[in-house]
Amino acid sequence: MNISGTIENDIQEHLTKIEQKHDVTIIAAIESGSRAWGFPSPDSDYDVRFIYAHPKDWYIQLARERDVIEVPINPVLDISGWDIRKAMNLANSGNAVVQEWLVSPIVYRQHDVLAPLLRQEIAASFNAKATYHHYFSMAKGKLGDVSGDEVKLKRFFYFARATLSARWIVEKQTMPPIEFGKLLAGLTVESQVLNAFTQLIYAKAQLGEAEVLSLNPDCFAFVMKAFVRFTDEDIERLEPKHRSLDSSDLRRLLGHL
Repeated sequence: MNISGTIENDIQEHLTKIEQKHDVTIIAAIESGSRAWGFPSPDSDYDVRFIYAHPKDWYIQLARERDVIEVPINPVLDISGWDIRKAMNLANSGNAVVQEWLVSPIVYRQHDVLAPLLRQEIAASFNAKATYHHYFSMAKGKLGDVSGDEVKLKRFFYFARATLSARWIVEKQTMPPIEFGKLLAGLTVESQVLNAFTQLIYAKAQLGEAEVLSLNPDCFAFVMKAFVRFTDEDIERLEPKHRSLDSSDLRRLLGHL
């Protein structure tokens, strides 16, 4: 996706200031919002998320310090990040957000050695059942947002993305792709559905975040059919996570600083 030079420069400037102010190394800084998912609106902000590491001695303190860095939000940029230890602990608990960050198609900055190693470690901790519950709970919570003749496109796409991500996990037992187009194409080959979503994504790209629109019935029917197909048997077949990350994994990663 194209990002204006001005925005790109602003993001890079913020990331550099964060490293200098907090004495940290940014391992990976990515886009995590609708721009990464492939259905932004003209007024969508930039959701920049990053995972960082302190110098190694920071991790042997008796008293733990704050493990989140946040930049004051403005109408264009929303920037925040997690310490690597926090990110690894969240991955162990089945947190899908960490998994998403590290497979984002939009990467603003990354450490040449640490970023691919961390992606490998986080991917190994993928928990199909926990990640399914994350997406299904999200979809269930947004079900009420898509009732009625007209809905906000943003709300429909959030519901659709969560529903189809849960369906992907049930069918493939892998982390679903971030890009909505790839997610959709992995679940259907119906040209009517694919074309309808292409048109809806185009419409969203022309309208503001708060705009409402009559949904294409093919899009709505496809997502609702996916939503109502979930069963307890599906969940029981999901595999447990492959492995838990531990302190030796953290030490090994920090050794590359």
